Amino acid sequence: MQHRVKLSVLVLAFVFAFTVAAAYAEGPVSSLLTPAELAKVKAGQIVVKNKIDKNSEQGSGAAYGVIKGTPEDFWKVIFDHEHYMEFYPRLKGVTVVERDKSHAVISFKMDATIKTLDYTTAATVTPDRLRMDWVQDDSRPHKYFKKNDGYWQLEQLEPGLLLVEYKVLVALDLGPFSGVASKIVNMMAKDDLPDVVECTRKRVESGGTWVRPK
Repeated sequence: MQHRVKLSVLVLAFVFAFTVAAAYAEGPVSSLLTPAELAKVKAGQIVVKNKIDKNSEQGSGAAYGVIKGTPEDFWKVIFDHEHYMEFYPRLKGVTVVERDKSHAVISFKMDATIKTLDYTTAATVTPDRLRMDWVQDDSRPHKYFKKNDGYWQLEQLEPGLLLVEYKVLVALDLGPFSGVASKIVNMMAKDDLPDVVECTRKRVESGGTWVRPK
């Protein structure tokens, strides 16, 4: 049974990585930024790029920032799922379904103000430890999400300094609340992105001790 679960995670991650590669430019993270944007990021700012249709229930966005630390420091925080609620926004619950060094199946409950959104993601870290892709696992219970996929991409600008890209693609199905779906997508694909990168930076740079103020 465990072998079948791991196989399904690998298949999901492979499919997602393949489709994303067709839609987004490959190459180092710095190649996705203009010289002016890269200068802002190096100065400590977070740059956000998004694509959102005002009348749509889906959208995508990416946030870029620098983090002082090694890839190992970064993944230690990202795989510390049990403590996500200490430092990430909007989370009401996190459950580890399965996890090893390079794969994780995690269920989330997220506060979207009018609704609590439930979803499960299956994530895989690449062998070079510079990228993690995740895809929504539709074989597990989920509410209101049609898609919640994304990735973290790392680039070492110099020893001990990472340039990170955090990208999400979300689509909702809120039924009678569909009229506000675009606002929630906008919140997730735009407003929350820099917050996630900033919280990750603070958690990594504090050695895993920083806690988000309530």
